[in-house]
Amino acid sequence: MTESAAPGTADAERGTGSQQRIALVNMPFAGAERPSIQCGLLKAVLARRGHRAAVLYLNLELAVELGHELYAALAELRSDQLLGEWLFSVAAFGPRDDEQAYLDAHPSVAQTCERLGYEFDDLRRLRNERLPAVIDRWAAEIDWGAYSIVGFSSTFEQNAASLALARRVKERFPEVAIVFGGANYDGEMGPEYVRAFAWIDYAVVGEGDEVLPELVARIAARNGAANLRGVVARVDGRVVDNGPAPLVRDLDALPDPDYDDFFAALRRLGRERVLGRAEPLIVFESARGCWWGEKHHCTFCGLNALGMAYRSKSPQRVHEELRRQSARYQIPTFEAVDNILDMRYLEDVCRALIAERCDYRIFYEVKANLRREQLRTLARAGITVIQPGIESLSTHVLGLMRKGSTMLLNVRLLKWAQYFGMTVAWNLLTGFAGETREDYAEQARLMPLLVHLQPPSGGGPIWLERFSPYYTDSSFPVEDVRPWSAYGFVYPQGSVDLEKIAYFFSYRMRETVPAETLGDFFGAMDRWQDLWRQRRRPVLVYQRTPDWIQVVDRRDPETPAVHAFQGVAAAAYELCGDTFHSAARVAAVLSDGGAAVGRGEVEEALERFCELGLMVTEDGNYLSLALPVNPNW
Repeated sequence: MTESAAPGTADAERGTGSQQRIALVNMPFAGAERPSIQCGLLKAVLARRGHRAAVLYLNLELAVELGHELYAALAELRSDQLLGEWLFSVAAFGPRDDEQAYLDAHPSVAQTCERLGYEFDDLRRLRNERLPAVIDRWAAEIDWGAYSIVGFSSTFEQNAASLALARRVKERFPEVAIVFGGANYDGEMGPEYVRAFAWIDYAVVGEGDEVLPELVARIAARNGAANLRGVVARVDGRVVDNGPAPLVRDLDALPDPDYDDFFAALRRLGRERVLGRAEPLIVFESARGCWWGEKHHCTFCGLNALGMAYRSKSPQRVHEELRRQSARYQIPTFEAVDNILDMRYLEDVCRALIAERCDYRIFYEVKANLRREQLRTLARAGITVIQPGIESLSTHVLGLMRKGSTMLLNVRLLKWAQYFGMTVAWNLLTGFAGETREDYAEQARLMPLLVHLQPPSGGGPIWLERFSPYYTDSSFPVEDVRPWSAYGFVYPQGSVDLEKIAYFFSYRMRETVPAETLGDFFGAMDRWQDLWRQRRRPVLVYQRTPDWIQVVDRRDPETPAVHAFQGVAAAAYELCGDTFHSAARVAAVLSDGGAAVGRGEVEEALERFCELGLMVTEDGNYLSLALPVNPNW
């Protein structure tokens, strides 16, 4: 295909002149409870240029087809099985007789089947019969010829499904331009997919907000895209890679994402049939990149492949966008896709939301060094679900990660998030070059003291991700790097260079602690999680009076305890509650308040709290663990 004969030529049905009719497709296994911010934003951007774009939420269609419970379980599954991709591989590339080999290579599929309530033979039928039939039906029933361009946004396990449908559309309507983009097409992945699969006409590499409208204009004008930055095109039988798209610098200039098609599909299909009892939410974006990662890229993080530079919307724009989108869709629940919270928003967005007495429920990724008052501000503003990137309770391991945090900072965040009623999403990770057995022994000893705080969702060794320093920096002791074996069961042998399209890799990391020695560590984590599944969760609180405090400890239901402290001890415990302090600092504060106390006396009291498990210490600093009973502390 030469660019002079590029697909997508406009006609009266698909568009007139520079105005085009475009389909943006959100395929399985994207979650059904949230609209696609990629498609919603691109639809709004294209509308500004006079184009008519529609977002087709075929992931919602499949949720109804399979049942919302099975679909949700498949959409949430993240493992080296690549099960979502494997399930659509026959629909994309044709029959294969390798199911048993796949199962032998991934024995954990048996546990997955148990969780899904499915036999492996059920998955075989889904892969070989049901899903190919679904793709055939979508290809036949939707009038793809009414569009000049069909675009697929591919992230995580959406790729095989997208390739399957794109192939059918191209076979039926060769004049329609097929465009791919999304995280699965960053870096060298995009050019390789275009090379490997003839039904992909163009791939957008990087941020498509400015590039896609220009590509649409060139397709309409038959001008070609051989020199358009951010676009990979096939010209005279060869793949032309023009490099990544320029970063969008002015995020305020972007429109609000258009989610009309998502909510229309929910109404048409029936919310309960799609979601069950789950509630839909609105996805929004207030920043791109990572202000921490610009200076200290976390060693295992593969996010922000081509756009680490931090850019954020103005606080006023964020505040106004939340209000507009909530009113437009009658939804109070939001999920920010930002990698890290812009600290300006603590004052300039949160204060406005607090003043308006909004009852939003907002999710944000944050840094773990937030102080008590900052967490209080977030909670009062409705930012009650956070992902702080805790990752470890070892300061040494956190240093190996380049997290810029410590054990005490992480515990402080868990403590005050619990006090303010926030939900904290976090994990415990292992497998960092330079770690020691003592790093994990310390965490195993620490975790029983923290069981009154929210436990990690899970834990285990890090995944090696494309674009992470562990992958890109040869100075790290990472060896035997190869794509996950599951990729070979998704893509036909020899069809695509797996080294170029894989995002996740198997590997061997030297200078790590053997997994078989971490039994105590994972045992402590499992017990913590088990305690939070009980009807009565663990408690560690304190009550205060002007002269003394009482600490109630019900972390271990077998050995509840009550402690009373007065005088210097009571004052010292409270002083180390807000944040951690050294004994010298506590003694100085008490002395400034008129108490006749020396550092030695204070240090003795603080060490006694540590012996009782009511306080933790590191590097001469002390942090109290009990939560105040008073809800207005």
